[in-house]
Amino acid sequence: MIFETVGRFVMIMLLASTLFLTTETAIPSNGDGVLAGGATPQAQANCALSMLSSAEEVDFRPYLRDVYAVVKKRWLANARPSLEKGEKGIDVVEFRIQKDGNVPKDLLTIKVGSGKSDLDAASLEAVREAAPFSKLPDKFAQAYIELRFTFYYNLQPNR
Repeated sequence: MIFETVGRFVMIMLLASTLFLTTETAIPSNGDGVLAGGATPQAQANCALSMLSSAEEVDFRPYLRDVYAVVKKRWLANARPSLEKGEKGIDVVEFRIQKDGNVPKDLLTIKVGSGKSDLDAASLEAVREAAPFSKLPDKFAQAYIELRFTFYYNLQPNR
């Protein structure tokens, strides 16, 4: 009995701390991709997702993979000009996904700003455009999950 309880606790902690991280490297699409002096810069786009809510023994990995993929796609489209200009920064966006997949606009916030309005706007817009998401798993009893996206503009995340 104690081993089953401990095992469940460990599984919940692992799921609650699930982190997705990816790195994209792209050559700018400004014609031939070459800047003055013949240099070809590379833009780096990194983002990470973590779940802040308790998973309640529900396997959220497939759901979080889907959320991550959709937000990342929208973010790369929105952030491309800033990335290609070589702008650097990190911002953190937190939001809730309700049971029906909607994201309340008043609960979508920049938790840590980059200090650059265009970067912060691209990050927020990525989540806005990606929503609504699919509904939360039926086995999950809570009304919402809380997520955190960290966006890295031309910077490497700390591992």
